[in-house]
Amino acid sequence: MTRTYAFDGGQEISGVDERVLSVVLDELPAMVVVTDGLERIYHVNEAVAEETGYDRDELVDEPVGTLLSGYDGDAVADGDELELELVAETDSRFPVRVTVETTPSVSDVGADRMVALLIEGDETTGDETPRERSARTDSLDRVFEHADDPVFLVDIEADRFVRYNHAACELLGYDAAELDSVQPSDIHPQDYEAFQEFAEEVFEYGHGWTERLSCRRCDGELIEAEVSGTAVVVDGTELLLATVRDVSTRVEQERELLRWSTALAAATDGISILSDDGTVQYANGAYAALFGYDDPDAVVGKRWRELHEPADRFALEIGPETRSEGEWHGEVTGVRADGSTFPLEVSLTRLETGEFVCVGRDVTDERRHERRLNGLLKATRELMSAGDRTETASVAVEAAANALDYEIATLRLYDGAENDLRRSAATDAAGELLESEVAYDLKASNAGTAYRTGETVCNEPTDDAYATTSSRADLHVPVGDLGVLTVIDPDGTFSETDIQLVELLSESIRTALRRADREERLRDRRVELERRRNELAVTDQFNTLVVEVIRSILGSATRAETSETVCDRLAGSSLYDAACIVTTDDGEPILEAGSIDDDTALVSDPETFVDSPFVRQLLEEAAGRACVTTTRRRFDSQRGEEETLAAAVPIASRTQTFGKLVLATTDPPEFGDAVQSGFAVLGEALGFAFLADRRQKTLQTGECVELEFAYESPFGDLSSAFDCRCLHRGAVDTGTEPVYRIRITNGDCEALEDFLLEYGSVDHCAVVDDRTDECVVHVTVDNPPPNILARTGVNLRSLIAENGETRLVVEVASEIDVDTVIDRLKEHWVNVRLVAKRQRPRPVDEFAVDPDAQLTGRQTSVLRTAHEQGYYEWPREHTAEEIADSLDIASSTLHQHLRSAERKLVSAFLSE
Repeated sequence: MTRTYAFDGGQEISGVDERVLSVVLDELPAMVVVTDGLERIYHVNEAVAEETGYDRDELVDEPVGTLLSGYDGDAVADGDELELELVAETDSRFPVRVTVETTPSVSDVGADRMVALLIEGDETTGDETPRERSARTDSLDRVFEHADDPVFLVDIEADRFVRYNHAACELLGYDAAELDSVQPSDIHPQDYEAFQEFAEEVFEYGHGWTERLSCRRCDGELIEAEVSGTAVVVDGTELLLATVRDVSTRVEQERELLRWSTALAAATDGISILSDDGTVQYANGAYAALFGYDDPDAVVGKRWRELHEPADRFALEIGPETRSEGEWHGEVTGVRADGSTFPLEVSLTRLETGEFVCVGRDVTDERRHERRLNGLLKATRELMSAGDRTETASVAVEAAANALDYEIATLRLYDGAENDLRRSAATDAAGELLESEVAYDLKASNAGTAYRTGETVCNEPTDDAYATTSSRADLHVPVGDLGVLTVIDPDGTFSETDIQLVELLSESIRTALRRADREERLRDRRVELERRRNELAVTDQFNTLVVEVIRSILGSATRAETSETVCDRLAGSSLYDAACIVTTDDGEPILEAGSIDDDTALVSDPETFVDSPFVRQLLEEAAGRACVTTTRRRFDSQRGEEETLAAAVPIASRTQTFGKLVLATTDPPEFGDAVQSGFAVLGEALGFAFLADRRQKTLQTGECVELEFAYESPFGDLSSAFDCRCLHRGAVDTGTEPVYRIRITNGDCEALEDFLLEYGSVDHCAVVDDRTDECVVHVTVDNPPPNILARTGVNLRSLIAENGETRLVVEVASEIDVDTVIDRLKEHWVNVRLVAKRQRPRPVDEFAVDPDAQLTGRQTSVLRTAHEQGYYEWPREHTAEEIADSLDIASSTLHQHLRSAERKLVSAFLSE
């Protein structure tokens, strides 16, 4: 079949076979579509098939609109240029420019004309062919359909999403319908400008990538995004094809990693990463500083053995245990760059990679603190076992030096007697400091402040170049109210922990001192109890001995026998080494009897003992004393240093004294009150025996010697001044010092009393009975005659003052030395002289019973007073009430004493 075609300005090609036409059209570079004038495709060249993807035979007889959207055959004319859309097999549409060429139809076509459509690409698509655009469109489709990551096709100029996939909807939390109304600027509200800059970069270079963007979801959450972009042109519009990846987790991990990295770098604990063989692969600054390095890189690459001791511990113990258990904790010894060592607490954790995370901490301060605490604990035990304050103070300063590392320390304790803090103990270093710096007093003033306030005083040097303080720091901690503990640090600083530890030691010292005081009191009590037990034992022995001695006294016939027996028994006992009875003659001791134990180290005989300075001094101290006198001395003997305890016991019976019993022992328990009371009883028993012996001798001889003395006294002056007579009427028992009763034959009682009180030797004078022509006074005087006579060993018969002279009549044994009596009286009175000495036979009818041997002193005093005041006269001169008032006793008491005295006298008289 042949057809005629017109191209290029009306040139006709007729009679051409269709196959030839096909070949010709296929050679044309442009797309050509031939229609039959009835809007049906009659022929297409190969270019159309290639660009649209159709098979040529599929298009023949198909409407022209199938291939060219918007084509209207009735409206076209030859030479028209149309703007249509080329429809590809995939239904993709591309703008094209179509040139219309018409020619008369051949007879077999059935139309009046044939139309050739020459198709060229639109100017906006450049040189891109529809096939190329189709291929590109197909690629975009595949991207949106098969991409797992969110994909957006964005029109930057229009600020709209052209296309997006399902993953994009999930990323932003919108469904497809909602996302159509969302603009890119809504997704990037905070950094849309950065998004635009990124798009410009992509358009410039054709592609790009950024991780500096974030996207806001529909719920307002911001997510970190990593965006890769490609520039594409769709329908002449330059668009951004963006693939978005949610990197929030990764960013958070990176931030966390950064935080950890920063934390590791800033951590105070040393942190490192070790390889399986212990080589340092990473170290922070703190880890390097542990070993004395400034730069962490200095320890990277070092092996465990280079940084720790012992070198093989990691290989033998730490590494294997960490690999098996996954971790290891313990303490090792670190070696610094300068070779010094330090305690290092290490924690190792094995990672999945086979490496180890090592965390190390210098525990030098902790170990020092532990050592100091342990030292304090040990010191506390030592303080609590200290025996006394001195030992406690010594242990305290040693604890400050050894446990707390303060070599300069001193303990001051308060001395209440001196009202001062006295240094009780100091360390050797403190002593050396005081010797080298004499003016340095270890800050005693600060110690005083701490004691007064009860608060710790810490004094540290300042940075002031003109300051007068030393470079040493001193700390003063009060030890309760007992004293102050002072420690000095040459480095010039005290930490809070240092102060707390010193205060803890101070509290232990206070407790220990309190305990030492209690222990000392307990020891004193135990010693006192032991002393009392010994004293009781000795007292028991002594009482037994005294009973035996008194029994021996009762069995002795004479004074000489009594004296010898008593001395032998006392010296022969286990309690005493020597016993002597000593009298005095003109101040010289005279041995009357004595006995010395054979085993004693004192002396060999009684004469030497009595004549020794020790005994002489004892007798001088005991002279004139009516109580037991004791003394002690230390001396060297063949048995070493010994101690002698001696006592002088007065031998007296009532008002008469017969010498001293001297006892001595070299095994001396104290002469306690009980022993001294026993001595007094023994002295009274001896005195009673000696008095009985004297009376016995007087009775046996049937006569006695009376001595009459004259001397000056206030009463002699009274008798001259008032022309009266004064008579001694005995003593009144008042329980204290004796009061003597004087009867004066003159009735001017007030004048008499005033006269006597003018004398200094008269201590007291009171009128107790005032009559018309006489009165009775009670007086207390110095050196009363009855006392002096009793100590002299004579009996008072009468004492009368008249005519300005005082006359004294005494009775003595015939063998007594009269000169001795005179000398003794001259020691106490003025102008004593002997005026008469008489041998007086004892009357046969004399009352044989001595009233003094039966009546008490109080009974005798009351009976004599009643007799003198005429109680027994008829009619009675004074009533019982008046006599009781004069004696300052109750009337019933007076009657009781009188009845008792009368009963004893009557019984004694009738028994004769």
